[in-house]
Amino acid sequence: MAEITFDRVSKRFGGQHAVRNLSLTVRDRELLTLVGPSGCGKSTTLNMLAGLEDPSEGLISIDGRVVNDVPSGARDIAMVFQSYALYPHMTVRQNIGFGLEVRRMPKAEIARRVDEAAKLLDIDHLLDRRPRQLSGGQRQRVALGRALTRNPKAFLLDEPLSNLDAQLRTQMRAELKLLFTRIEGTVVYVTHDQAEAMTLSDRLVVMRDGEVQQVGAPLDVYNNPINAFVARFLGSPAINLIPGRLDRAGDAPRFVANGLAVPLVGRLARLAADAPEADIILGIRPEDMLIAPPDGGIPVRVDVIEPMGSLNVLYASAGPTRLVVTAAPDVFPTPSSTVGLTLAPDKGHLFAADSERAF
Repeated sequence: MAEITFDRVSKRFGGQHAVRNLSLTVRDRELLTLVGPSGCGKSTTLNMLAGLEDPSEGLISIDGRVVNDVPSGARDIAMVFQSYALYPHMTVRQNIGFGLEVRRMPKAEIARRVDEAAKLLDIDHLLDRRPRQLSGGQRQRVALGRALTRNPKAFLLDEPLSNLDAQLRTQMRAELKLLFTRIEGTVVYVTHDQAEAMTLSDRLVVMRDGEVQQVGAPLDVYNNPINAFVARFLGSPAINLIPGRLDRAGDAPRFVANGLAVPLVGRLARLAADAPEADIILGIRPEDMLIAPPDGGIPVRVDVIEPMGSLNVLYASAGPTRLVVTAAPDVFPTPSSTVGLTLAPDKGHLFAADSERAF
């Protein structure tokens, strides 16, 4: 396996920057995920690493070797695409071993590697079938098997689960995590699905408009977002971001918005002390608001309840301010009723109203 580095890498298409000044190191045997909305530059970054696109500026290195001018086939990487890219006239065995045949590897070694990969992926009973006889999840395993037989320096995966249904995507996510833990490979994984990024990654890279917003361990980024975009992108249901202002009159600071007044204590009070501006954005994740009696917290009106089985999602309002709250499955207030909300201790975020940077 290998360490991968991007040194001030940019990619332009005409006058448009797809990736801008990217400096990043993927550690040896790390699973690093590039995550962000469509058009943020994550797939372009992967394509430059794979040799499918040439960087406009900067250097890309694999295992200490600059590969800007190295053809894709000579970079010793294996890529799994969003589409499975299987040959329909070949069997599973032939699809998995095709890349090794092209490299004129001995037949006995090809057979050994194909059998080994098939057993690891639990598709050894499918080796004589053709792709049209397989389910979507089985086809994805075949594409992974083709990559595994190569024993490359790095695996590159470009949204490999996006064509699967929700249940199978969840199952394959767990299988991928287990698989790459076993093989201890260097993996660069691209997805727009924040659940995949949170559950699979050793570290994740949040991108926006071709630029890196934040890099870190999934829970560190989730709990300490550098700006409102990162906070908004990670988490389901999404974080509540409420524009308002600081009211420092009185003994304790308050956050005030249309129809909403929130006393700031603990973490939020400390953040407010560092906020020079009066206009700010309060960020509260749905799980960090607790249901209390109407006279024991911030009064809000319950508009809609979505029972999810393991929890209930409440859509509430305080005047024109809309809030999303998650609650235990046994907490089921009546729609149109009024409940109180309290904030979990030492939770919440404050962002500058203009730059959206976190305090």
